[in-house]
Amino acid sequence: MISTLATTLALLVATATTPPTGETVVRPGESLAQLAARTLGSEGAGPELLAFNHLDGTPAAGTKVLLPGPERARAVAAIGSARSAVVQAPAGSARTEAEARLAEAESLLAHARYGEAASQADGAWKLLAEARGERSRFEVAVEPDGRTRVAVREGAPVRVEAQGRTRAVRAGETLTVIRGEPPGAPILEAAGGPIGVEAPILLSPEPGLKLALEPAPGGLGPVRFAWKAVPDAAGYVLELAGPRTHTLRTTQPVVTVPGLPAGKYRWTVRAVQSDGTLGPPSSRAVQLVPGRIKLEVKEAPWQ
Repeated sequence: MISTLATTLALLVATATTPPTGETVVRPGESLAQLAARTLGSEGAGPELLAFNHLDGTPAAGTKVLLPGPERARAVAAIGSARSAVVQAPAGSARTEAEARLAEAESLLAHARYGEAASQADGAWKLLAEARGERSRFEVAVEPDGRTRVAVREGAPVRVEAQGRTRAVRAGETLTVIRGEPPGAPILEAAGGPIGVEAPILLSPEPGLKLALEPAPGGLGPVRFAWKAVPDAAGYVLELAGPRTHTLRTTQPVVTVPGLPAGKYRWTVRAVQSDGTLGPPSSRAVQLVPGRIKLEVKEAPWQ
């Protein structure tokens, strides 16, 4: 979700509370508060989780519960930014109205109405900025893997805060914040778009896939990892984390590994920029399991 706003107040990127997209299973003896803390990062988010799943009470153990995706992360980021702006704003009618919009945004979040929550929070943000007579135009996008991208188009700088570090993003710059990491240096933009490579779009294996493979040297295989080619990339780095750790470099958007031990892996791909530095990552999980072994029994001729 992308919004156009006017503000020079601090932007708080919600990198620590971005939940995974998909589903989970309620554990035996798990309370609603514990379930919310495990999946959404907050014990108080239980009513929101119920609303998202259209449930009236705590689900029983073994129940599959759906989890919200990047639309929630966008709403949480917008509410956090609006809350910071309200705290810093001087007393007056603009602050009073912004506080009301912020309260409405928090109520909408609790009812899992993420798009409306983000819109109300953005409105509070914009109201305070316009009251100060300072304007800027920027876009915020939260990707499924937890990356948050801030692109300032014109006007005053936007301050991005994450993991205790603040970066100023000026007009014509783009900043990508990776979940759990402090913000790096903004990338300068050209007329045609950002100068710098994008995060690769992963193709296969699909997210959360369980691959049944035949025995091969080194374990099971072969395993093929593929992604879309990134414009202007000088190459790619594939990192495998699991029962065996691998780091492979290639000039093509595909790598075939002859064999890997069975187990769960997280594979991450980064494009190599022209100066040798790595671009933003894209990651997925995959599980390798032994496939069925075909047995051929031949009858011996009777002697």
